[in-house]
Amino acid sequence: MNRTLRLGLLPIALALAGSLRADDKAAAAPPVDSQASLRADNKQLTDELAAAWKESERLKFELAASKAASEKSAAESADLQKQLDTAKAQPPMPAETGAPGSVADMQDKLATSLRSFSVVQDENAQLKASVDKLTSDNASLSQQLDAARASIATLQVQAAATSQIEPMRTELRQAQDETSRLAGEDFQLRTRLAIQATGPGAAKPAPTRPTQAAAASAAYPPAQAAPPPPPAPKTYVVVEGDTLTKIARKFYGSSGRWEDILHANRDILKDEKSLVVGSTLKIP
Repeated sequence: MNRTLRLGLLPIALALAGSLRADDKAAAAPPVDSQASLRADNKQLTDELAAAWKESERLKFELAASKAASEKSAAESADLQKQLDTAKAQPPMPAETGAPGSVADMQDKLATSLRSFSVVQDENAQLKASVDKLTSDNASLSQQLDAARASIATLQVQAAATSQIEPMRTELRQAQDETSRLAGEDFQLRTRLAIQATGPGAAKPAPTRPTQAAAASAAYPPAQAAPPPPPAPKTYVVVEGDTLTKIARKFYGSSGRWEDILHANRDILKDEKSLVVGSTLKIP
C-alpha cells in the first residue's frame, strides 16, 4: 500500500509543478483574453489545491493509523520481551511435555514482532515525508492561487481605467477640433474687419445711449425734419494681395465691376495692374 502511495504521489507532484510553470509562463505574457485565461487558471489552481488538501487529509489519517499500529506493535513487543525474560528466569521444562510457551516460541514471536515494528516505523517515516512534501506543495499552490487572483484584480483595474480613458480622449479630440474651428472663424472675422475698416479720413458718429437720445428728442423737438445728409464716399485702403476684381467682389458681390473702380480712380491708377499697397481708392 505504501509503495503504491509513494508512486502515486510522485506524478501528482510533477503534474502540479508543470502546471505551476505553465501558469507562470502564461502570466508572463498574457494573451488578448488574459482575464478569461487567468480565471481558468484560477479555477484550475483552486481545484488542484482542493485535491491536494484532500490528499493531505487522507495521508494524515493513514499516518495516524500507522502511528497507532506502531504503538500497538511496540506494546506487543514489550509484552513479548517481558514474557521472554520471565521464561528465561524459570527452570527449563522437559522437551516431551511440548509446552506451547517455550522460550524458542517466544523468541520467534518477539523477532516477528520486532520486524513488524521496524516495517511500521519505516512506513511511518515514509508517510511523514509524503505529508510534509504535500504540505509544501499546498503552500506553493496557495501562493500561485493568490498571485493569479492578484493578476485578475490588476487586469480588471486596467480594463476599467482603459474604458474610462477612451471616452475622455474622444471628448478631448472633439474639444480640440472645436477650438481649431473657432480659431479659424475668429481669424476670418478679424481679417474681414481689417479689410473693411474705413480710411484714416473717415469719421464715425459718437455713440449715444438710447435713453439720452429719447430725452433729448422729448425736450427739444425739431421744428421740421432735416434733409438726410448725403452719403459719405466709400474709400478702401489697398492691402497686400489685392486686385481690382477682389475689391469689386468685396463691395459689389461681383468681380465684373472692377472697371467702375478703375474709372473712379484714374487719377492714381493707369490700369488694373497699377495698384499700390497703402493707397486709398474711391469706391463709386
